[in-house]
Amino acid sequence: MARLAGVSDGTVSNTLNRPHLVSTDTRQRVLQAMETTGYVPSAAARALRAGRSRTIGLVVLDFGNPFFAEVAAGAEQAATDAGADVALFHTGIGAHDREQRLLQRLAERRLDGLVITPNDVEHPLLAVIEQRGTPVVVLAREVPSRRRSAVRGDDHAGGVLAARHLLDEGHQHLAFVGWRRDERYEGAAHAAANAGARLTWIGTTDADLAGGVAVGERLTATAAAERPTAVFCANDLIAAGLIQVITQAGWRIPDDLAVVGFDDTDLVSAASAVELTSVRQPAAEMGSASVRLILDGTGPPRDLVFVPELIARESSVAGRA
Repeated sequence: MARLAGVSDGTVSNTLNRPHLVSTDTRQRVLQAMETTGYVPSAAARALRAGRSRTIGLVVLDFGNPFFAEVAAGAEQAATDAGADVALFHTGIGAHDREQRLLQRLAERRLDGLVITPNDVEHPLLAVIEQRGTPVVVLAREVPSRRRSAVRGDDHAGGVLAARHLLDEGHQHLAFVGWRRDERYEGAAHAAANAGARLTWIGTTDADLAGGVAVGERLTATAAAERPTAVFCANDLIAAGLIQVITQAGWRIPDDLAVVGFDDTDLVSAASAVELTSVRQPAAEMGSASVRLILDGTGPPRDLVFVPELIARESSVAGRA
């Protein structure tokens, strides 16, 4: 192609990657030669020459949580549509040392962007990554400083929805099951306080089925007069583990205990022993929106908030079975 255009290979390279160095006439000859020969420039090669990989990193807390699987599917689709790829990484809830090591490695890579659900939204290495030219979007977390873009559900509103639903079903002693007193807990506490109801905190170190199983075992060993009549779980996995244990113990849901989850993931809903009431947030849409923010790459940081929706099913509505 260089011979057809009457230029050197270096001039062809400049036309593709540094067109400001090439005169208009020369650039036209090279483009005409490309059209004549049917040459299509390699996006991967151009990205490598530019020091970029057309790859967006996606860091999630838990590979085993179907919410993040749905997020990854949405992110990958948006990236594919734009001719990019997604590289998936995992840290772990509360795994600060692992997160530190991963961010150190990512700071040395030339990613086109990073979407992350961090344990610490203001981790100093996120700023280092940004300073090295890689835009960062925080997923499923609020960034109070607004120093970087975030894509998240309205967790406080979701907590309010869950608690109000259980209050409307006649419950006056609720429990929140989760690994931290986050916005979901705060929303439920706000709704319970306004209704003059009681909300008990039940902490768990695991945000998965095992966490729900452990809480279920504690509840089945608690005297009836002391235990809640309804629980709101921080995610669907905890709710599914809890349901597994209490149904095996012979409890009836929701008569003996009403259960509400969070995320409304397809996999957990299909696998649960009882149709699970859950607060839905659009995981795939959140993943794709995060990637689009990376690809847009312009303007000030944005805070995209998705409105949650409560989906009432058998696990919390009397007579729904």
